[in-house]
Amino acid sequence: MTLAPELFTAAWAQAFCQALNANPRYRQVARSWEGALLLVIEADPARGFPQARAVWLDLHHGQCRGASTQADESRAAYVLRAAPATWKAILQGQLPPIAAILRGSLRLTKGNMMALVPHVRAAQELVATAARLPTTFPPGW
Repeated sequence: MTLAPELFTAAWAQAFCQALNANPRYRQVARSWEGALLLVIEADPARGFPQARAVWLDLHHGQCRGASTQADESRAAYVLRAAPATWKAILQGQLPPIAAILRGSLRLTKGNMMALVPHVRAAQELVATAARLPTTFPPGW
């Protein structure tokens, strides 16, 4: 039996990219999206994250052209950061990403919020796709 990849690791990033490419709904609602996205989970040793982790996604017109754990912000059009508890709530469908941004628990630290507004459905499908990924969480989660 193969274990699911751990959250925000290279294997998880690759599985996420493949799942996006296999999702016809994402392809449809993200057809006008351009720009790489960097998702950052902040360090929280109590929750099994002794240091921050990041997943970089090269997103272009409904396709994921690549994914890695290289946290190069210069290559990302948008950077979203949150604590592990916030990411967990988002990925479990308990907290919509837009609500998390409005509350300040999910922070856009690079990119223009107004440029994201037309892509709300793409963001929702991106999160829904991530939520369906088999995922292992670090010990202490």
